Amino acid sequence: MPLVSVIIPAYNSAGFICQALQSALEQTYGHHEIIVVDDGSSDETRQILSKFQGRLKYFYQENRGAAAARNTGIKAAHGDFLCFLDADDLWVSNKLELQLAFLKRHRDIGLLSSRCRKIIDQGAPYTPLAAKALKGGAARIFSAPEAFPELVKTNFIPTSTVMIRKECFERVGLFDPHLTPVEDRDMWLRISAHFGVAHLPWVLCDKRLHHSNISNDKARMLYTRAKVLEKNRELFPGIAPSKLWNRQLAKLYAKAGRLSLIQDQREEARRAAVRSLKNAPNAKAAMLWMATFMGRRAIRTFLRSRMQRAEIENR
Repeated sequence: MPLVSVIIPAYNSAGFICQALQSALEQTYGHHEIIVVDDGSSDETRQILSKFQGRLKYFYQENRGAAAARNTGIKAAHGDFLCFLDADDLWVSNKLELQLAFLKRHRDIGLLSSRCRKIIDQGAPYTPLAAKALKGGAARIFSAPEAFPELVKTNFIPTSTVMIRKECFERVGLFDPHLTPVEDRDMWLRISAHFGVAHLPWVLCDKRLHHSNISNDKARMLYTRAKVLEKNRELFPGIAPSKLWNRQLAKLYAKAGRLSLIQDQREEARRAAVRSLKNAPNAKAAMLWMATFMGRRAIRTFLRSRMQRAEIENR
């Protein structure tokens, strides 16, 4: 029975951490260790975790972000397989059991993920729920590095659903703490360059949506996504086509620049437009660049027209 290390980074998670821990403690596969890394919380997280003394390993560190907290957990882990559970997410009760069974059958897979369900929840009591049936077709299985171009397009791997062989981290290293909040996509790209990746059609995790989600900062998210792609294009230039890199980066910089313009950050918006155009000439970035030289009233008119056009396209 292989040991599974469950790593939970926590920062001011007093309202959610109990339910997350319950969903980990009540797994049908019981040979696991739970490692909670308190990333400098200033609320009651430490006091709440003291109630679970003896059932988890607790580490406290000054606030350095989720990537650094996960790295602390990885260094402390003794398991052959590692899983990450965000402190505000929940697992179905047989997540570990299902994923271990799959990885035993597919020894060439280094990273296994699944679907997740997004819920709006402010800390309701945890109710155990098991994944019973396949939904949405068969598992998607990629040999190395087939998943890499797909991850350049979009991050289809929710962090709280993964199970990863420890040898993956021994090969590619730890999370990059300079890439918060997109350090997970950077890690999946690096792993997929060397190991097989699989994605299960089961919903094995509930992802909570609430006002304090770090992903709510959309502009920061977009700029960091672009930084992740720039980094991995340099690391693995031949795995994905140049046109794919250019197209994705042009799209990200154009979107990020528009958000910067909304926030009246003209210089940032102009730099983003130039980066977008350098990767791939496109009308959206060209219009964005011109808008950064307009007066405020003209900018408001431009942004309003862009929003109306987006609404029409989404109908």
